[in-house]
Amino acid sequence: MNTFFDETGSLNLDELILQQPSFRQIMADGIVTEQELQDQSARVTALLRQIEQTASPAQIDQVRELLAEISVLVAARGIYEKK
Repeated sequence: MNTFFDETGSLNLDELILQQPSFRQIMADGIVTEQELQDQSARVTALLRQIEQTASPAQIDQVRELLAEISVLVAARGIYEKK
């Protein structure tokens, strides 16, 4: 996948998630365990530490803003879907 968006211009997160080996591994048995969440958290932390070491300060700011806005989207969607 070479773009963040699908053919309609919508954000392509669902497809991205489904393509991730880590997600497929977590969902293989249909149960999400605490250990799987800890392992995924460790993967994310390792990637962020790697980015901190290789990215410019401006790129780090962009990644931080992106993470914050994705987190807002996830939180807002969760609240919306509980209605």
